Amino acid sequence: MNAIEKLYTAIMHRFPNERITTAQAANIIGLTRGVTSSYLSKLEKQGKLLKTGSRPVYWQIKREKSAFDKLIGFRGSLKSDIQHAIEAIVYPTHGLPIFITGPQGVGKLAFAHAIYHEAIRRQVLNKEAIFESIDCANYKDQPDALKKELQAAVQHFVVGEVPKSGYLYIKNLQELHTSDQRYFVVHANQQKNTDIRYIFSATTKKINTGNVYFKSAAVQIDLIPLSHRPLNERIAFVAMFFQQQSVQIGREIIVSPHELVKLATFEHLNNIRGLNNRIQLLCAEVYANTPVNDQLIIGEMVKDPIHIAPNQQLLQTSIVALITSALQLGPTTDALFKQLFDSLLRGETIIEQNFFVLKVLKQIDTTTSESLLTSFAQTLKQISKKYITHRYGVNFPNDNMFWRNAALAFVFANLCSDNLPVTKTVHKLQAEIKDRYPRSYYLFNQLLAKVAPQYSQNVYYCLPFFILMTQCTEKIESVHYNAILLAHGENTASSIQQVVNTLCGNYFFEAFDMPIDVSLDKINSYVRDYLADQGPSPRENIVLFDMGSLREMFREIKKLSDQELLVVNNVTTAMALDIGLRIQRNEAFQSIAEASKAYSSTTDAQYYEGLSNKKNIIVSCMSGVGLSKELKKLIESTLSPSLEVIALDYKQLHALLKNHDRQFFSNTQLILTTTDVSGDIGVDIMNIYNIFDKATSLKLQTTLLNTGESQDSSDLLIDRLLRFLSIEGIRGRLQILNPDIVIQESQDIVSHYEDFYNVKFEPRLKLNLYMHLSLMFERMIMSTKNSKNMIKKETLSNQERDFFSLSSGTFQPVEQKFNIKIQDYEIELLYQLLKDFIF
Repeated sequence: MNAIEKLYTAIMHRFPNERITTAQAANIIGLTRGVTSSYLSKLEKQGKLLKTGSRPVYWQIKREKSAFDKLIGFRGSLKSDIQHAIEAIVYPTHGLPIFITGPQGVGKLAFAHAIYHEAIRRQVLNKEAIFESIDCANYKDQPDALKKELQAAVQHFVVGEVPKSGYLYIKNLQELHTSDQRYFVVHANQQKNTDIRYIFSATTKKINTGNVYFKSAAVQIDLIPLSHRPLNERIAFVAMFFQQQSVQIGREIIVSPHELVKLATFEHLNNIRGLNNRIQLLCAEVYANTPVNDQLIIGEMVKDPIHIAPNQQLLQTSIVALITSALQLGPTTDALFKQLFDSLLRGETIIEQNFFVLKVLKQIDTTTSESLLTSFAQTLKQISKKYITHRYGVNFPNDNMFWRNAALAFVFANLCSDNLPVTKTVHKLQAEIKDRYPRSYYLFNQLLAKVAPQYSQNVYYCLPFFILMTQCTEKIESVHYNAILLAHGENTASSIQQVVNTLCGNYFFEAFDMPIDVSLDKINSYVRDYLADQGPSPRENIVLFDMGSLREMFREIKKLSDQELLVVNNVTTAMALDIGLRIQRNEAFQSIAEASKAYSSTTDAQYYEGLSNKKNIIVSCMSGVGLSKELKKLIESTLSPSLEVIALDYKQLHALLKNHDRQFFSNTQLILTTTDVSGDIGVDIMNIYNIFDKATSLKLQTTLLNTGESQDSSDLLIDRLLRFLSIEGIRGRLQILNPDIVIQESQDIVSHYEDFYNVKFEPRLKLNLYMHLSLMFERMIMSTKNSKNMIKKETLSNQERDFFSLSSGTFQPVEQKFNIKIQDYEIELLYQLLKDFIF
């Protein structure tokens, strides 16, 4: 599957029936807008997508026209009903019986006809399929006559050599007694071997035939009254009926916007049928008083009336203009957006912005379906509780009016989105909201994505923000940190997040649950996108995680933001809760960072770039980190506490020098080693044995003075180091072995190397070797673990092989005397010490 096919599949899966922008399409597949636009254009040329609009351009999956497309509301209030009907049509082998309920005049017959035509279009029924209907109201209290009518209707399907297929529509079932209702349904059950499909209708939901009489499932469809339909659908009915009258009388009809809205919002007794009758009578009244060939004027003449002509094409498209004109949507929205934008620039509170939006919502309140509004308000409340309150600890008011206003704000945003172009003012307002309320707007977008994914990409849907978030924005924006949880597993991070945010009662942590094989680049993308969504506000960043290298994580995340950063590994709920409570108390970043070091022995934390955030000296000995730690103690007991001493083993220091630059060692004043080490990092690196030379001793003294140490402490340190590095120093370092024996063995081994390679080592190298070997013997006696570092001899050079061979024989007497085994790793270290002097 190529990239274009992947894009089409993704759109088909995520937005099968919605219009989307190029930006939305780019987001779902992770491509740039330019590339995505090119792919979308190719899909349009292939006939797979429909392109509409200009700024922005909208794209939609192109599908065959269905029989339901002729019904007003097929994408709106009838959407779920149509889906249920399709399920009944296609279910094998003879579909499912359908019950359509709803008040008189809501369009049950029209819906039944659409079901019949859709079954033919889908080739579930053949083109010769028939549609028969029986009105039970004509046979009330005449059960025998009704049964004969039913038998006659069934005969229409079975006459001839080839039985016909089709639908038998039985309407007004509520007019029959319960026993007669049962007869019809049982009769339908017995038609399994025929291709007769049944649609029943009634004006009440109280008929329980679907639950009581049917042996198998039956699809229930409940059509809502016209007054509960959205405004745009009601206006569409008004326009359609005026169009029909215009065709019938062959004259143009002019309607004032006020009259159009009045007809659309009037509650008609017989719903759609009643509206049609009212418009027909209205046209007849005006027609009778209008000269021949003149236009029919409905309502008062206004400056910008609505013209409806006979056989007008694209009537549904013109409904957009009708709604915009009828509601004065353009001027109202322009004024609102200007008020909101100016209010944000003036730094006014969100209460002021909430007032502006509520004032406009009152203008469209009466044009909204109350039942749909109530239903959506409940859905919105449930989604908010599940995805915001439960996860982020942010509570919303419980009163119904709050949720009704929130739902109404979505209705208004939908009206604007469907009927108005996107202007620069709209984009500017959205950007200003994000800048002023970044954390609150982030949560609001999380909610939008759950209510409907397409909302988060539509700028008009920023309007409900001022209703939903009014009472919690101040609390959310009071948080001065961006805190993130990263953990393996489907729910590990989000579970910790839910506990902490709920207990603290505010949005402190965002969480990202990561797959086991997630890469550092992918982690960075999550963190980068999240920090970008938090806006430009100067907030310190805190990241708790359970994966990867602490320093690597710190380094990569630090690249994303120049704000202070704390990274803590091996995250636990208790750790996150402690940090959450500290954030709640508005503790300083340094205080939180210092506290994070003491969570547990398995936890580590980093909140500064480099090795340390203090002036420091690094001590590294090839003989092991143990000797480095002893040197560290000696230095710490001599110099002032302001200078940190860091002990590293040789391999760790070598890796740090290789992989980091001067910035990493920005606070390092000096590196002391027991062997010559090179490194181009702008820091003095001294072989500690060189302090026996006066020049090196003076250089060390100067370096210490430059760090702020006194002359006395610098002199004292040099004296102690000289003593520590002498033969007497070796004696003092040994704990269990006899110093005289061990040092003698070390001297013999060194002499053996000198003799074999015909060299004479200088005194400080010998001293280094004596200390290295003596401490190595004792370390190996005291160690309970065997090294697993085996050297692959075949990878060694000839010189290295000779050295290993010589060393094996040289160390054999010592191994027997002390009952130890000199490991390859130790010989390799010794080789590193001597290679520059023996070859």
